[in-house]
Amino acid sequence: MSGIAKAGFSFLKNLTTGGKKSITPGGAINKVPTNIPKTEIQKKIRDLKIETQKLKGSGAKLDQTVFEIQNKKPITFKKSNKKSESKKEAYKRIQGENTKVFKSMIDDAFKEKKAKGGRVGLKGGSFPDLNKDGKTTFADVLIGRGVLPKNKKKMVAKKTKTPMQKAIKKDKKRII
Repeated sequence: MSGIAKAGFSFLKNLTTGGKKSITPGGAINKVPTNIPKTEIQKKIRDLKIETQKLKGSGAKLDQTVFEIQNKKPITFKKSNKKSESKKEAYKRIQGENTKVFKSMIDDAFKEKKAKGGRVGLKGGSFPDLNKDGKTTFADVLIGRGVLPKNKKKMVAKKTKTPMQKAIKKDKKRII
């Protein structure tokens, strides 16, 4: 190769990659430079590449829609008259969602939830005497849980009277 050909080849290499691409011995690319066009021609080339990609995407979308119409399938890309969300609107929406989540997390941390292991009992530290027997017993706990009714009195075994006791009582009524 002549010196002019070498210079031309290195010029093309520097023009396409910026001269900053480094390749390791294994063939992997370490650095890829950013594509910042400096001249007007480079800007136009960049814009052309962007528009070419957009055109490919629209063509694929059109092909998909034509296929769905021909095969009587539901259309994937339906026309929408909705206004797209701006960056400010998206930011406000996301902030609102995050605020709700954080608020619920904070509220959950400070709420007393017995089902999740919170304190059971009264703040004063003593359980009330619900059956009014003068002591706080397990029966009070059962009444508090709703297992036993609140107005239930202690069950006392009734003394059964013998026929003789019943006869004496009847006789007393007759005497008087």
